[in-house]
Amino acid sequence: MEWALPSFTLAQTLQWNALLVFGGLLLFGLIAGYIVSKSPWVPRITGYLLVGFVLGAGGLNLLSGEVLKVTNVFADIAVALVVYQLGRYVDIGWLRREKWLLITVGTSAVLCFAFVSIALSWFGSDNVMALLGGVMAIATAPAVVLVVLRDLKAEGQVTRRLAAMTALNNFVAVLAAYALLPVIAHEAGTPVSTLIQHTLYSLFGSAILAYLTYWLMMPLARLLGREGSSQFVLVISVIALAIGVAHALHLPVMLTMLIFAILSKNLDRQFDLMELEFGVANELFIVMLFVTVGASMRLSDLTVLGFSVLILVAARFLAMGIGVFLFARFARMNWRQAGLLTLGTLPMTEVGVGLMQTVSSLYPHTTANVLPLLAGAMVVLEFMGPVATQFALIKSGESGRE
Repeated sequence: MEWALPSFTLAQTLQWNALLVFGGLLLFGLIAGYIVSKSPWVPRITGYLLVGFVLGAGGLNLLSGEVLKVTNVFADIAVALVVYQLGRYVDIGWLRREKWLLITVGTSAVLCFAFVSIALSWFGSDNVMALLGGVMAIATAPAVVLVVLRDLKAEGQVTRRLAAMTALNNFVAVLAAYALLPVIAHEAGTPVSTLIQHTLYSLFGSAILAYLTYWLMMPLARLLGREGSSQFVLVISVIALAIGVAHALHLPVMLTMLIFAILSKNLDRQFDLMELEFGVANELFIVMLFVTVGASMRLSDLTVLGFSVLILVAARFLAMGIGVFLFARFARMNWRQAGLLTLGTLPMTEVGVGLMQTVSSLYPHTTANVLPLLAGAMVVLEFMGPVATQFALIKSGESGRE
């Protein structure tokens, strides 16, 4: 995007550059986040989203094209950092004792997929849109959940289950998306065997890259010792390397990061890797992530597919609620905790957006009709979801706020 300064003799074209975009968005996001956080029920990420929405295609259209590509780089790093932190909540030993949580995640995923797919088909959506809509509905937004629970400093049964459920249902959603693609992809001239090979490449490639990343990081963590600043730089650099390799090899970044985080949490028997607080660095990328997400929102997506969006949102919420309440007693939760946990899982989107963008670059015809539906759901859930999660954690009594 270019601006001219015609009134000056030595006027030269002003061009956006990475630092201008980064600094400007951080400043606007910071101010908006501060303003909305004056309400105890509205998290600051809602302010970041509003800034992105105003500056993006749905508003002033200043964040688009090449400028949006710059912000996407920061957003990619933010998603990777969030997924890494959330993945480290997945303690295999703890999950063995909490097997009902695993059953809850599995049941909720199946119900979300089934309810949303059937509901969209019932109301006239084509099969591809219905099936991909069902897959998208499985995932809960990891960045929203992580930011809200960190902001509230929440600790407790609802918080831990919400974090673990979010990490696991994202894992399931990515697996389901890639498993389903050979069945529903209808790219012209692409044989089914090629689609299956691509799915296997993505899944096994991500697992191998995650293990190699873990294999690279652990000896270095041992060498550097348990010194916070050194390990912080180590983790950031290894994650950046992994993102770069994943992009170069066309592997799903989020799945790679999730597997890497789970490996680093559960295979590190000698605790060489510290539990790091990403703090300020994390905050910078989080602002960029949500401003970028906000920039991709358009109210027109909501008006065109408003009814389908409402079906998706309602069917997903119902399915998630049934999955949680069905096993609440077995998981030692009372009905109130089950209700709050269901409410906390309401955010859904940035993972779906990333997933669909990855898939659409490979299968543009398959996903073309689904992206507006996802964008419409994003408009609703990105604004409602953070507020719902914050409300749920405050009411659970695990945040220190009343």
